Amino acid sequence: MSDATGSSASVTQQLTTFDEARDHFLAAFAQAPDEALPFVPPGDEYAIGVLPIHLLDPITRYMTVFDQMMASDFELVDRAGDPAALAWEAERHAHSVATRPTGAERAGMLRDLAAAHQRVVDRFSALDAATFTRQGPVIYPGSPDPYPTSAQDILGWLTDHYDEHTVQMGQLLDQWRAQSGQ
Repeated sequence: MSDATGSSASVTQQLTTFDEARDHFLAAFAQAPDEALPFVPPGDEYAIGVLPIHLLDPITRYMTVFDQMMASDFELVDRAGDPAALAWEAERHAHSVATRPTGAERAGMLRDLAAAHQRVVDRFSALDAATFTRQGPVIYPGSPDPYPTSAQDILGWLTDHYDEHTVQMGQLLDQWRAQSGQ
């Protein structure tokens, strides 16, 4: 997402693009039969069915970052030096690695993802164009340097994340079919 015009039409369009990316992911995920959900491809950590959880976690993380940015009036937010944030990241990663979803869990995972997605839409659609594009410095884990971050940037990253895993879903299903003889 490179549109930095900041116009309200741009905000609306970027939210529409975000919704479309989610819809494409959901269509790709719907192609996964229940029996494929617990499959972990060789060399990977996550089961196919974990992808909705994996998409949910950055939404949660980045919305927390944005709330911290707003609370600090776009002053420095240090996620790398926040023990609670680091512990949450480690717990979520461990949870995703250990989870082997079943078809019975599909609806709940998709419901959680839908709710988180809607929180992003509701939060960002309420912003004026200046606030949507306003950047504040954020230090993320793994880097000592602040990275300029805005709601627009966050929305772009989340949209790209959906797109990345939409493409990956087809690849994972091909691997599952090859290994399971489906």
